[in-house]
Amino acid sequence: MSKTSLILSLFLMASTTQIWAEDEIVIVDETPLSGMVHKGAIVGCSEHSKKKELSCSKEPKDIILSQLPTSKQLSQTNLDDDNDLNEIKSKLTSVIKELTKLKKEQKSNQNTIKELQALVKVLSDKKIESSAQKMKKVTKTIAKIKPKVIKHKKGEKITTTLIRKKIKEIERFDDHVIIEVQNNESLSTYAQAYYNDNTKYYRIYRANRDKIGKKLQIIIGEHLTIPLK
Repeated sequence: MSKTSLILSLFLMASTTQIWAEDEIVIVDETPLSGMVHKGAIVGCSEHSKKKELSCSKEPKDIILSQLPTSKQLSQTNLDDDNDLNEIKSKLTSVIKELTKLKKEQKSNQNTIKELQALVKVLSDKKIESSAQKMKKVTKTIAKIKPKVIKHKKGEKITTTLIRKKIKEIERFDDHVIIEVQNNESLSTYAQAYYNDNTKYYRIYRANRDKIGKKLQIIIGEHLTIPLK
């Protein structure tokens, strides 16, 4: 074996942990996700933080509405172009579908659904309004519906919101804990609480890939698995 191959093999061995499970070996990757490491003793989450792993827990409706196009995306959209027009209509239709599904559980999204359905009709109407008029209405309506993002001016003091209540555990086992997401929590919150290291949020993400998207947003009321050391 060459010197380069030996170094590579040793590096790969150091980056993984082997767990014996009867007759098989399960390889668990313990290396952080690329570009997603944040150092520092942070407990809780911050709506204005630029770090993805600090995303606060959100209501299901807010998660869905965050999929709506931003004002910047709309400003770069040309409604006279069929591809752009169909893409906007597709996004609105997708959000309507998800809100309708959620409505069956919460029965609180009827007005939002009606407003979005009205926008789809406006975009499909080739007789009444010009593209500029359509875009003005779409931008105004989406700006009203889409969850607001807190922005802070340069130089302003920023504080981190701390978790104020105990993490709600549903079940506890030898190797993992099942928790229920509450308001003002994040993956970093759980990593700090269970590992005493907020940078290990990626372990929780990997254990719940079916419930957590790439933006690392967690939904209030969702049950998550927290692997234990």
